[in-house]
Amino acid sequence: MAQKFKFKLDGLLKVREFNEKRIKVELGQLLKEITEVEDKIKKLHADIEDAYESQERFIETPTLGRMAQFFPQFIRAKKDEIKINENILYSLQRKYQAKVEEMSKAKGEVKVLENFKEKKKVEHQKQVDKKLQEMIEELTMNKKHHEKKVNEK
Repeated sequence: MAQKFKFKLDGLLKVREFNEKRIKVELGQLLKEITEVEDKIKKLHADIEDAYESQERFIETPTLGRMAQFFPQFIRAKKDEIKINENILYSLQRKYQAKVEEMSKAKGEVKVLENFKEKKKVEHQKQVDKKLQEMIEELTMNKKHHEKKVNEK
């Protein structure tokens, strides 16, 4: 009697939902990488602070000149490493922003299809209700007609 609602674009909706989930996973991975690089940068800054403190303690004692040259080179190397990691961080943040935009587009596509599916479902339900109402009216008319014939006899 009543047909079950079948959305013809269900396959496309599932593909778009899968794409949205894939992008969410990629966003999570990018956030993880960003956090790791930020932690590296913090550690490098802490290493530089430790080097300055060690240099101050080291200079207070009698030392060789060659040993004193170690600290500036070490600090310069750490600062260069910080610059490299800041460039990596900037690149990851740009990728993250691009993924956020891609995610919003994917969510929009899914939402459009979900709204379309809901609209079609409502239309289908209205058609089913209309057919059911027509059948009820037809049965009622047949019953009245049959009662009228029975009463005439």
